[in-house]
Amino acid sequence: MLLDNTMLLFIAIAIIIVLIIICFILNMVNTSKINTLLDYSEEGDIITALKDYYDKVDDLSKTISNSTDTVLLSRLTNCENETNISIKKIGVVNFDAFDDVKGNLSFALAMLDNNNDGIILTSLFGHNSCNTYVREITNGETSIKLLNEEKEALNKAKNKLKKVD
Repeated sequence: MLLDNTMLLFIAIAIIIVLIIICFILNMVNTSKINTLLDYSEEGDIITALKDYYDKVDDLSKTISNSTDTVLLSRLTNCENETNISIKKIGVVNFDAFDDVKGNLSFALAMLDNNNDGIILTSLFGHNSCNTYVREITNGETSIKLLNEEKEALNKAKNKLKKVD
């Protein structure tokens, strides 16, 4: 009987020690969270920091609620206009620029936006040289006479997407 009481006492002490360790760990976690919150507050005032945070959230909510459909549509239109002037259409043609050089090492690369404005980058590879040329494209046209391969690259790029107005 004495052994049983001693064993029960030992088990009870072990359980109490485990509970104390768990409480200590939870206290450290909560202290860490509180310290993080205090880092965002001035002079260590948690209540003021929380009020400032909720005031900012409330202001943001009011700003979003007060935005009219006209304002939002205007911003959306601006975004769409910006995307129309980004490079979206690409056409590439590899070819042999010279009869004595094989392997299609020369190329014509047409890069256009939705309005068919952009450039054609052409590289002519030879045994002793590699020349690169840039042609400006406006509304899918250029004032410079193009090589057949440049025309082909331009047509490939123009046919990628239809023009958006």
